Amino acid sequence: ILIFTFSPVQSFISEARRAADLYAGSKILSQLASAAGKAIGETNLIFPANLDASDTPNKLVARVPFDNASTIAERAKEALLKKWKDDIAKSARDELAKYDPKPDETWDAIWNRQVDRVWEIYWAACMIEGDDYSAAYKQAGRALDAVKRTRTFDAAEEDGLKDTLSGRRSALRVADIEDLPAKEKTLTKICKEYWRRIHRQLENPSLLRPDGKERLDTLGAVKRFCKIADAENFASVSMVATKEYVEKATSALAFPPFRTAVEQLLREEIYRVRNDVLWPYDGDLFFSETLTAERLKDSYGLQKPDPHQLEQAQRALKKLHDEIGTPSPYYAIIQLDGDSMGEAIDRCEDAEQHQAFSESLADFAKQVRDDIVEKHHGTLIYNGGDDVLALAPLSQALPLARALGDAFSKTVTGCHASAGIAIAHHLSPLDVALAAARSAEKQAKGIDGKNAVCVRALKRSGETLEARSSWTALADNFEKVVSFFIEDNATHTSALSSRLVYDVIRSAYALTQADESFQSELYRLLTRHRNSKHPNAPQAKEWAERLTQWAKQLPNQSEELAKWLAIARFIAQGGGE
Repeated sequence: ILIFTFSPVQSFISEARRAADLYAGSKILSQLASAAGKAIGETNLIFPANLDASDTPNKLVARVPFDNASTIAERAKEALLKKWKDDIAKSARDELAKYDPKPDETWDAIWNRQVDRVWEIYWAACMIEGDDYSAAYKQAGRALDAVKRTRTFDAAEEDGLKDTLSGRRSALRVADIEDLPAKEKTLTKICKEYWRRIHRQLENPSLLRPDGKERLDTLGAVKRFCKIADAENFASVSMVATKEYVEKATSALAFPPFRTAVEQLLREEIYRVRNDVLWPYDGDLFFSETLTAERLKDSYGLQKPDPHQLEQAQRALKKLHDEIGTPSPYYAIIQLDGDSMGEAIDRCEDAEQHQAFSESLADFAKQVRDDIVEKHHGTLIYNGGDDVLALAPLSQALPLARALGDAFSKTVTGCHASAGIAIAHHLSPLDVALAAARSAEKQAKGIDGKNAVCVRALKRSGETLEARSSWTALADNFEKVVSFFIEDNATHTSALSSRLVYDVIRSAYALTQADESFQSELYRLLTRHRNSKHPNAPQAKEWAERLTQWAKQLPNQSEELAKWLAIARFIAQGGGE
């Protein structure tokens, strides 16, 4: 048994400002793993069941002749590094070399040092004694863990101004910029000026922040400029947040004048991000705060917008908002991971059972890729079989996570999956939102029996909301409660008053257990805050009982229920208060 893996993974992906960085990082990892897998030999592989360059996980398991294990592992290592240096990284360097200032010896020194020191590659092999496949696999796994703990990689000296994504490595720079005034020729100012000039030459100014505010090291530059990043226009988080809204907006009467006004305002500075005839541009243009001189300069490189055209665009956007409402500025990051996957693999008694398990994970990955995410207006970042990373509009966060969890349980026999969901503002730092999703996933896995979900809402104002529940306890309760808080477009009323949330939070401090007293209090509050004239008004008695039964299955009972109600209201109001 040969187990081959490499790192870093999470840090490589999470060093990102744009959703496209996340996507490029995950695809680079998949292509590296696929290259290693092909060198091992697809017929030898037990996991994954097949090599898909877009979704190959970074851990490979194969059955190979024991005497050749070392040779095969080294061949896989060489294939991975060749794919990285001579293909992926080279494509980024070739792209950057098109711009002035051209790379020089200083630039090359930083590039070569960093491109050579990215990947830590580990492998372990164990002979199968007799037919005891399971024992060999476990022993190889223990050996691999021991190898990882040795960490025989030397630290590198990183001097000068650091990159803005990791803050740990030297940003790429040239030694000198000839026409820069002598008093400006410090390492810091040369570095900023280098990236300022690169930004000015880009066809798509969103690739970099202007004025040298964003400086990339080799890893960041590869993710931003390699051929994978250039292969398609990947949705920004603003586009994810507005995806449902854009579909609604394009059929509105106020839409054609709005598009015309925006195109006249931005002219050659506007750029396409998707292949859509009606709206090929980014979703951030549907937010009023984008149509300001400062934001247009920062996001689109428009130095001095024409005041009259800016006012026309602002007025056209207001008419669109008056007709169909405003879009939610929030989106969701969903991190789904299979529960106790190690234990599930350990139960495989032979290679055939492990192969069958791998095939079930591949079947799930295919469902994710071909159907589930798209059906919920989501955007897929990573799909490794037992783990999924996706983005979704706010309203689709829980439905998409549930659909993924249900499909996993049905496809991977005897297994479940838990999800962490981070709800974030489209202008918030992406790395913070990603860290919140991963933290939420860990919280979900802290629930007994797992098969759970945790939601963390990173509000721009006020404290962060967080709640967790098993999927079984959640049932359809949450989505029903969300519907009770949604305002009717015609009457601007909802089935439940938002004041209910505050009252339940106060009551939960005194009534901590989901008992008869708490149920009676819920009945009183529901009776008080339900809109009896609303067609969707909940029955107070029925819902007092339903919410109490749900609370009984939550980690902190009434307090946790209050948090779920607060999140439901937050989603129903599109992130508003």
